[in-house]
Amino acid sequence: MRFNIDIYSDNLMLTEDEMQAKNVAPQTIRRIIRLRDIYNYMLRNPLKKDRDYIDYIQANYKDETGKPLSKRKAYEDIEILHSIVGSLQMCSKEWHRWRFNNMIMEGYAIALRKEDGMAIARLAGMYGKYNQLDKNDDLDKGYSEIPHIQFTFNVADMGFKPIPNVRKVIEELVARYSHSKLQDIAEDAEVVELIDAVTQKERQITKQVEAHGNA
Repeated sequence: MRFNIDIYSDNLMLTEDEMQAKNVAPQTIRRIIRLRDIYNYMLRNPLKKDRDYIDYIQANYKDETGKPLSKRKAYEDIEILHSIVGSLQMCSKEWHRWRFNNMIMEGYAIALRKEDGMAIARLAGMYGKYNQLDKNDDLDKGYSEIPHIQFTFNVADMGFKPIPNVRKVIEELVARYSHSKLQDIAEDAEVVELIDAVTQKERQITKQVEAHGNA
């Protein structure tokens, strides 16, 4: 990018006074205010193409000489906005659903002001049908029956007999057998077996957690 996008993204939602307090350059403040208006226009018209947004910019903004803003500057504005908020033409269905509901409500408000009973009834019907208000909500799917997994570091809770002062035991074993092979450790076989059993139990718990996560 040939622009410092961070300047625009960090200040896009600030007031003019807040930007001045941060010593943002006047020309940058003017462009940010322009970007906000362009973005609002894009939100109101998400299905328009970039060339339509360019026409809007040139029709509503002028340069220092009073002439319509150049097409190059207008394309730069669009490029900055696409970098910050992405392309509205790639927005999700959820966004379109939200926008469609807003359009219905905007039309409903106009119908109320005009006291147009037929339009009010038609828009209310569209709103109810689109949001499936005539259907019952889904029944409880039994998520509360999923067993609660309690994590613990106490081996007694897993059915093992705790080793007194286990850290000291571990340190002594490491010091004694750090240069030995595991098969040569015979006198501490019970400790090794306990450690293996705990490891196996941890693997079982991990599998249960993963299974519940997938469910």
